[in-house]
Amino acid sequence: MRYVLGIHLGATRVSAAVCRHRGGRWWPAEVSPVGASTAWAESILHVSEQGDLLVGQAALQRAAAEPDRVARAPLHRTGDPVPFVLGELSYPAETLAAGMIGWVADRVAEAEAAHAERIVVTHPPGWSAYRRGLLHEALDAAELPGVLALPSPVAAAECHLAREDVPEIPPGQLLAVCAVGGVHVETALLRRTPVGVELLAHSESGEHGAGCRLDDLVVRHVLDRTGIDPGDPFAMSRLRMACIAAKERLATTTDAQVTDSVSLTRQEFEGLARPVLTGALDKLRRLASRVPPDQLGAALLVGGTARVPLAASLARTMLSCPVVVDDDPGTATSRGAALAARPRPRPGQGADARAEAGQAIEAPATDRAGGSATDTGSGSARGVDGVDGVGSVDTALVPDVGDGAALATSNTAGDVEPPPGRPPVEITPLEPPRRRFSLPRRGGATDDRNEER
Repeated sequence: MRYVLGIHLGATRVSAAVCRHRGGRWWPAEVSPVGASTAWAESILHVSEQGDLLVGQAALQRAAAEPDRVARAPLHRTGDPVPFVLGELSYPAETLAAGMIGWVADRVAEAEAAHAERIVVTHPPGWSAYRRGLLHEALDAAELPGVLALPSPVAAAECHLAREDVPEIPPGQLLAVCAVGGVHVETALLRRTPVGVELLAHSESGEHGAGCRLDDLVVRHVLDRTGIDPGDPFAMSRLRMACIAAKERLATTTDAQVTDSVSLTRQEFEGLARPVLTGALDKLRRLASRVPPDQLGAALLVGGTARVPLAASLARTMLSCPVVVDDDPGTATSRGAALAARPRPRPGQGADARAEAGQAIEAPATDRAGGSATDTGSGSARGVDGVDGVGSVDTALVPDVGDGAALATSNTAGDVEPPPGRPPVEITPLEPPRRRFSLPRRGGATDDRNEER
């Protein structure tokens, strides 16, 4: 069955979603499980001496015996000239990120018994064309040509706009997005256009301002009530896993058992979480305060930590606009990426052309270095590196709105920025980690990228 794939590589978790084509039309996005027993996988990978790649739980199991061969969240290090040193070899971050994307694509292809016709990968909103170009080059080397890059707030907005149970955001209205993840807090402001959304501004927090900070507080709270030795790494690892599981259960229950002798109530947890969540959501409040209230249609909370009921409650006290939390906020970004990957007819095309939009998709012609691209005619403007673009935005240098900074629209002129200034680092020339799964060629129509595979 034909399908398109959306992938989100978060700082703590990796998720994927697909949109399938059947009955002559594209269906809503569905989460495609990539973990051994969960829909998501840990954002960690292990590379063996032979270059074999393990991701998620399998990588965690190897981490205890071979910690020097494990890397976490490589996507967020893309563009950093300091490589990951795994064993005796050095890997650029973008090479490992491309390997992780290939691993996810293979897992989904194995489940779907076919390769995806198009893959969209999300990235932080502040990425420039330089960083996107590095990722594209690594994806090409990993035998994944034609993968499209989409800012994560745009993907979250795609997921929101596809829902039928929320008020419509008319063109010209603004949508605020706050992603409260495991490590980072990202806020963004987008404008609804007649053909999609336009990314206007963003702000990103430093590390440890979200879910992981809550995990630390819960562990400390529970540890004080147990006889566990803080110096025992195995006991502490088990305790942390139990605390994380209890925290997630408290999103739907009022009491959760952490250990045989210690339980945690939602009231206790909210007392620990309130200062952290207040600080995270205050970034959203400051960003939203820069626009007239009547122009802000809604605020969207996504990310795994948005499952905490207190997050929505606090946001509603801080903002005058409606606050919306997806039923599964942890996968909203990957589902939005899958929705953005669907082919769409050009504006003004008739019903026949719209029906033909479900046919084979040409690979996009992109300028890898500059991040610009030529519209292949496959859809409306929903910016994926300028292909199916977001309004007029090429999603390159998006202004980072800090305290006191003025709100600005993105500027695509002069998009390429130089790499960060660091001392030169010698990187061992390497082949990217080889993809482990390969499907035999099947009959029927296929696009150019499937031919290349």
